[in-house]
Amino acid sequence: MKKLLAFTLLALSGAVFAGDDSGEAPRNKPYVMVDSSMERDASTLANDYINVNLTMGVKTPSKTEFSVKVGASAKDVSDPSKTNALTNNIEFKVKQSFDVGAFFLPYVSVRLGEKFDYDTTHFTHYAFDAGLKLPLSDKLALDVGARYRNSFDTAKLYRSTRIHAMVLFDIDKSNTVGLRYTQSDAQSYTEERKGWRVHYQRNY
Repeated sequence: MKKLLAFTLLALSGAVFAGDDSGEAPRNKPYVMVDSSMERDASTLANDYINVNLTMGVKTPSKTEFSVKVGASAKDVSDPSKTNALTNNIEFKVKQSFDVGAFFLPYVSVRLGEKFDYDTTHFTHYAFDAGLKLPLSDKLALDVGARYRNSFDTAKLYRSTRIHAMVLFDIDKSNTVGLRYTQSDAQSYTEERKGWRVHYQRNY
């Protein structure tokens, strides 16, 4: 996994510098994003989850994005008996946005990830996203969409369908902040959650 992560970061670095800086053509635009969220089981409201992620990516002139995300999730951090309830995740994503000549910008994405669970086991998962970005002003936008996620291992109850609504605010051309609400409907109640996420993105 470490070799795979190193290779992915190297590939992203190559994509960042593959653009033409002569001014004759648009160049690739790298970005870094950090986010933190708090979720709760939607059905029982019994468990709290705190998630932290770091994403490195690059946007191409054709509105394609390539990114890698690493993160951690802690469960019931207020319960001293569950201090080891920590998972880690790495995820690779390809996202394509489409300029359809309308006031909104539709997009789709595919993700592939590896989750390292509480009991030191790990499994591979995949996800498909689709959504719309709707500009509300020069600096403000609304992003709404849905995600389907599942594990390749049928023994893992990881299947879920999630909807989200997110407000994005461009502080300037290099800095963006966002606030997102999500709600998941899942095969297992442990993945059936509601939550809020805040993020900060630095564009280069």
